[in-house]
Amino acid sequence: MTIYDASPYLAGNYAPVTEEATAFDLKVTGSIPSELQGRYLRNGPNPKASPDMEQHHWFLGQGMIHGVRIMDGEAKWYRNRYVSDEQGFAPNTNVIGHAGRTFAVVEAGGKPVELSDELESIGVADLGGLPSGFSAHPKIDPLTGELHVLCYHWPDQIDKVHYVVVGPDATVTKAVPIHTPTMPMIHDMGLTQTYAAVFDLPVAVNIELAMAGNPFPLSWHEDYNARIGLLARTATSGDEVIWCEIDPCFAYHPMNSYDTDDGKVVIDICEYDRMFDNDRNGPFRDSLPRFARWTVDPATHSVKRETLDDSVQEFPRVSDAVANLPYRYGYTSGGVTEGVDWFGTTIKHDLSTGAKEVREHGERREPGEPVFVGRENAKTEDDGWVMMYVFDPSRNGSDLVILDATDITGDEVARIELPQRVPNGFHGNWISD
Repeated sequence: MTIYDASPYLAGNYAPVTEEATAFDLKVTGSIPSELQGRYLRNGPNPKASPDMEQHHWFLGQGMIHGVRIMDGEAKWYRNRYVSDEQGFAPNTNVIGHAGRTFAVVEAGGKPVELSDELESIGVADLGGLPSGFSAHPKIDPLTGELHVLCYHWPDQIDKVHYVVVGPDATVTKAVPIHTPTMPMIHDMGLTQTYAAVFDLPVAVNIELAMAGNPFPLSWHEDYNARIGLLARTATSGDEVIWCEIDPCFAYHPMNSYDTDDGKVVIDICEYDRMFDNDRNGPFRDSLPRFARWTVDPATHSVKRETLDDSVQEFPRVSDAVANLPYRYGYTSGGVTEGVDWFGTTIKHDLSTGAKEVREHGERREPGEPVFVGRENAKTEDDGWVMMYVFDPSRNGSDLVILDATDITGDEVARIELPQRVPNGFHGNWISD
């Protein structure tokens, strides 16, 4: 068994940036669509102090938001700001807009931190009564305006998670505890119009690591009883979960989930064979992610797995307008290679035909998570734009790239040059005015 240290996750474009910067009137190549009025924001870990090279994990580190303000066809400003760590661990994984407010979020630890429009930390947001921590991936229901969340908290609650509903006014309306045999790592969840899907998979708390004081006490458990839980959105008790067995595997991010006419649940997802087994400092060395479909059958308590695309890819996204509903198009970052390299392509999947389009961003340019932004009064599901930060090692800097979602291999709609690089990180969103 090979044990890796954290060095690769602190080098190259994994290395933190050291300064909070503000720049105005950014250089634009191409033309920013006038309809885009808002902010493109992304969160990620950015250690302030020199970490322990044996125990540092890429997922740890101070949260830092990188944002670009777009208005009237211009890139008005770029800002990067640390998220306040008044809870002892600043949310470092995602940044969302809800109820006219902006929140930095993370799983398993602190509650959301509210941010100003200029990305300064305002304070911790309890949202009217969170029962524990929050999640890196609250799910929006476009039909109700609610957020659906699976929350857990280390180390206070190692035998349960909570299914939480947050109303359109950013106030908790429901919290249902779901008991688990230990504390699994539940980075994301599935959501349909009928069910919340719980991913109880073989990465879970390792008591030996925890007792030794490891800051990331999670690892692969070979004999774990892997399962997917379906809890009806109308449920009032966690005892109502329908547990369905799945072959051992791991996943962070579903692209989308939906109900079928025959009562099953389809979850399209980026899956790994295993995680945090030999390499406990980051996600890409034990196995690499592929795009798969899980069909969960509550009648037989089983899960059928099939590979939709075996090329390497992660960070799946869809249009929010079709979230939790049958859909046609999805987007991923693709092309990661062995070691701790980053992604080199953006992929558009057509789930109706099985076809895909692959965009190369240029020699050694590295795109992050693709975020879909729909056009107002869109005529088709993919009528809009795909936006992402792209690192350019030739100038050790990053750009915000805007693509036409109907033609992602065509010319860039716009490229906005940033005054510094945006390190490899996690998740973000377009927050419209």
